[in-house]
Amino acid sequence: MSTNLGPGGTKPMYPDTPWWSNLVTAIVTAVVCTLGTAYALGGLKGTGSTGIPPAAALAVDTITYIPHILLLFGVLADMFTYQGVWSIPSLVGLLSIFFNYLMQYFWKGLRELFNSAENVAKVGATAAVAATAPVASNPTTPAVGGKKGGAIIPPAFFKNYDGCSVQGFSGWSTEFAPQTLVVTATVFCYYIFDLIRNRGWLNSAASIVMFGVFYAMQVGVLVMSGGCGSPNSEYTSTQQAVMALFEGLVFGGSAYGIVQTYYPTRLPSSTISPFPTRSKADLTMGPDGKMYDADGNPYVILPNGQAVPDLSTANSRKAFAELAGKNLGTGMPAKPACPS
Repeated sequence: MSTNLGPGGTKPMYPDTPWWSNLVTAIVTAVVCTLGTAYALGGLKGTGSTGIPPAAALAVDTITYIPHILLLFGVLADMFTYQGVWSIPSLVGLLSIFFNYLMQYFWKGLRELFNSAENVAKVGATAAVAATAPVASNPTTPAVGGKKGGAIIPPAFFKNYDGCSVQGFSGWSTEFAPQTLVVTATVFCYYIFDLIRNRGWLNSAASIVMFGVFYAMQVGVLVMSGGCGSPNSEYTSTQQAVMALFEGLVFGGSAYGIVQTYYPTRLPSSTISPFPTRSKADLTMGPDGKMYDADGNPYVILPNGQAVPDLSTANSRKAFAELAGKNLGTGMPAKPACPS
């Protein structure tokens, strides 16, 4: 029997853990965490005509607590898997709170630079124009919860929480980028940079799309709740969201670069096998007594029933190396070490 040991089958992607399983895990973690916290604080009780329906309140709670969920997700994942890779992005997200506080000096510097440029552009204008400018005498009255006018009345769960700062770290907040948006962008950017670099754009597509969806929903909830900052803040919600995204790209990308350079085995992508995941039921025995999948790749059945690639021959090693090269996003097979 001639076995097809090459990767020329019809299934080009073989992640050990499908992307959708990670998505389901994140969603379940989000729902469980939000339900438990909201129940403990009374957030699931009906709010009547003065609030929004409980089902909508649950959705708002979940979206608003995405940063807290991301910080908790890595710790829980490592607690169950003992892989030591998932806590790192959570730690990076936590540190981004303090980096965000320091970034206020960067944004203040830019503001001063733009103000100076604007003042230079206005040279020659009369001082009377600025002196006679009308002053707002009737500012918008804050809505319930101290937010700007036009904000929705939040559920009971959010009367003391605006969703702009990570709870417990409000003292480190700034007028520029909201902490919660910075944490979300930082953690997601860390994962996305890792997937793009080590798993390719195709395997990163789902994470990129979900990040865009989560980030947009989070910004939308903050806008509906009145936005972040004081009612007289000079920055719009869109501007704050852009600043937070920029900080997330910087923090998440820098953290990924450090880990990729010095500790590549601690990246989340290092835990995803580039080889096909097969069970005993997916394999058939060949005339040589070995087990093969539908593409002709050989496998060994371990005592616990797990099927692992059989790398005992040069042909199988070459085939699996080519397969790994494709699944790792490089498109090139792994090269053996040069002989001494």
